[in-house]
Amino acid sequence: MGVPYLGKVNYLDLPFGLKGVFEATSLIFFAYIGFEGLVKMSEETKAPEKTIPRGLLLSIFISTLIYISVAVSAVSIIGWKGLSESQAPLAEIAFIALGKNAFIFLSLIALFATANTVLLTLLGSSRIMYGMADSLSLPNKLAAVHNSRRTPWLAILVTMILAMIFVLPGNITFAAKTTNFLIFLTFIAINTVVIMLRFKEPRLEKPFKIPLSVFKIPIFPVLGLAFCFFMLLQLEKNVLTLGIFITLIGGLISLSKGK
Repeated sequence: MGVPYLGKVNYLDLPFGLKGVFEATSLIFFAYIGFEGLVKMSEETKAPEKTIPRGLLLSIFISTLIYISVAVSAVSIIGWKGLSESQAPLAEIAFIALGKNAFIFLSLIALFATANTVLLTLLGSSRIMYGMADSLSLPNKLAAVHNSRRTPWLAILVTMILAMIFVLPGNITFAAKTTNFLIFLTFIAINTVVIMLRFKEPRLEKPFKIPLSVFKIPIFPVLGLAFCFFMLLQLEKNVLTLGIFITLIGGLISLSKGK
């Protein structure tokens, strides 16, 4: 749909400057948690040491190309002002490019795509809750597995209820940014652990090793740390306050169960 419109706008136009770019990045970063969700399924995957990293890198690469292509096409068809004012931008793009029928068709696609994203997030979150309960970081009952389906049914139920609570305020932007705060915090922890393992466990078996290091310090985790800290600074104070509050509660629960 976007090919006939390519080149009709200035792609380097920054109406809100770099500040707007960084704020937008901190908002839509949750679009990348689907990839990170693959890691949570390691226990249910054959040869996860090789399969998960390969799947993770390939899915990020392929999806990033698609994301960029869609973004370039969208801004070419409707322009940044039209995108910012639309309640259903991709459906409106289809309407402009192909007519009314395409609008309805793409609206249905968006509905199922959004449901799929939510399902994947709930799936990954429930497995995290199950893993934490299994390691006694959360109440052991959350590690309960269904007799026939062999899924952590109680963790799934609790995850659903918690997700519904965040729907109640009715502000999807606030919910997305709060989610991003916790994602940035998670990635900060993961990148820090990767760096620490290089020094604390140098002989640890590494089925997959992150490339590029300087004096045993892996470059990509350092860049990941810097990026996550920078993105945290782009979030509003109310989001930071709620995110810190949730983190403290989680830490207290973990410490109390650890005893």
